Amino acid sequence: MFTTTDYLPYLAQGIIASVALGGSSFVAAAALGLVLALIRDHSSAFVKLLIAIYISVFRALPELLTILLTYYGSIAFTRSVGIPDLSPFAAALLAFGVQIGSYACQIFSDAYRAVPRGLLEAAHAIGMPGFLVNIRIAIPLMLRLAAPSLGSLLLVVIKLTAIASAIGVTELTRRAQIVSGATHDPLAAFGYAAAIYLAVSAILTIFQRRLETTKQL
Repeated sequence: MFTTTDYLPYLAQGIIASVALGGSSFVAAAALGLVLALIRDHSSAFVKLLIAIYISVFRALPELLTILLTYYGSIAFTRSVGIPDLSPFAAALLAFGVQIGSYACQIFSDAYRAVPRGLLEAAHAIGMPGFLVNIRIAIPLMLRLAAPSLGSLLLVVIKLTAIASAIGVTELTRRAQIVSGATHDPLAAFGYAAAIYLAVSAILTIFQRRLETTKQL
């Protein structure tokens, strides 16, 4: 009979799916948050209200509920219009991207307000178009200011991928469940999964701190 140790390569492969899902969700969320933050600070009161409602709603919803609603809602929609269903991975990516995007939007909004107004006003004064002001001045400074918070958000997203197992994504936690069933040793299976998560989190934390140190030089 196989022991949990024999399944370590199988468990290690699960972190690839976790990092892929977490990384792609983070990129989607950051892109959405950045765009909404720029729109929020250059729009009418009505648009600002809509963005504020989006942030409030998705920051209040439990992530597990969001992923379940997205997965089963997408199935209901695709079957009603006769198109292929979203894969569990795609549904999880959509759910995480939209929900984590609400946090990223707030992070970028705070970063935008911290950008020195004088730099933006000077760029406008010399006739630089608004989109160039954003691309050349606002966005680079926003990314620099938001880097610490974005690094922490990435760690949160990687850990959140564990709940994607609820809709069948075979990431690390789901593989630990499978190994637990095969070996009848849940403590060892989930213990190894926890150790792998800790190792990945440690690596990302070191990378984040080095990046922050580099930006301070």
